[in-house]
Amino acid sequence: MKRANEALVGASVLIAIALVVAGSVWLSGMRFGGKETPKDVRVKTIGGLSVGDPVLLRGVRVGRVARIELTQTDWVTVRLLLGRTTQLPKSHPVALFVATTLFGDWSVQLTSQDNLRGGDPLVLKQLDEARHVTLAGELPGAALPDVGQLTAQAGRIAGDIALISSRVQDAFDSTSAERLKSAFRDLSRLSSVLKTIAQGQESTLTRIGGNIDTGTALLAQSARNLARAASRVDSATSRDQLQRILGHTDTVASDLTAVAANVRALTAAAANQQQAFERIVARTDSMLARIQAGEGTLGRLSRDTTLYSESLETVKALRTLLQDIQKNPRRYFSFSVF
Repeated sequence: MKRANEALVGASVLIAIALVVAGSVWLSGMRFGGKETPKDVRVKTIGGLSVGDPVLLRGVRVGRVARIELTQTDWVTVRLLLGRTTQLPKSHPVALFVATTLFGDWSVQLTSQDNLRGGDPLVLKQLDEARHVTLAGELPGAALPDVGQLTAQAGRIAGDIALISSRVQDAFDSTSAERLKSAFRDLSRLSSVLKTIAQGQESTLTRIGGNIDTGTALLAQSARNLARAASRVDSATSRDQLQRILGHTDTVASDLTAVAANVRALTAAAANQQQAFERIVARTDSMLARIQAGEGTLGRLSRDTTLYSESLETVKALRTLLQDIQKNPRRYFSFSVF
């Protein structure tokens, strides 16, 4: 009987050990007889992740964390073992290390970076930095802040808010309340002054509105005049008057062209006669030079005063003769009828 009890106790211990081992294997996600695909993740920090933590894809467990190593470049490489049927997101796959419970349990979430647009800028910055250092086949990763970090941050924010509230309470004393009341009273007086100014400017605004109406009427009259002018232009165009005007314009243009041709011909003729003009000018200069030098008849006349004196004497004699003829005409003229 004693041996039977010992055998029962031994069997119970073995069964318990087997259950513990099986539970450990099941919790660790180990696969026996199935092929797993390794996948490395390059990340700056892993948070509270440890070996054996699950790998999730859209909430479904598809693998486990097999190894965590620190590289020489101060980056961390995390080796994931995924099921052979696991298919990563086709567009920019990334790995996020997330705290799943309040008791320090972590997991790896596989997703696409396109789903993180508009998310936490710190997480996006970590992914961009990791993408620049990833090797071929590696995934960029980032660690999300856990609940403890969020709680500590919330505590700091709450402390800052309490400090601000206390400072506001200290600043908002009875003096501040009195100043605030005074400011409201000033605002009320300002409102009344603005009301008075608006009432005083009411007539001015009315006149401005009347002027605007008058201007609008003038603009409408101008528009009607423009419409009438446009209709006259249309009627002139319909009666071929515009074509006749254009025809006369063409005639005037042709006449101007002919005049320009005549002017060009005259200019050419003047250019041809330039040498003759130059010879005439040269001869005239030579003649004037000879006259100035006293050569020839004109030169001698221009230099000799005798002719001038004799001309004066002749004029005087003629005047005397005319005076004598006027006084004694019978001396010089005789008339007989028969």
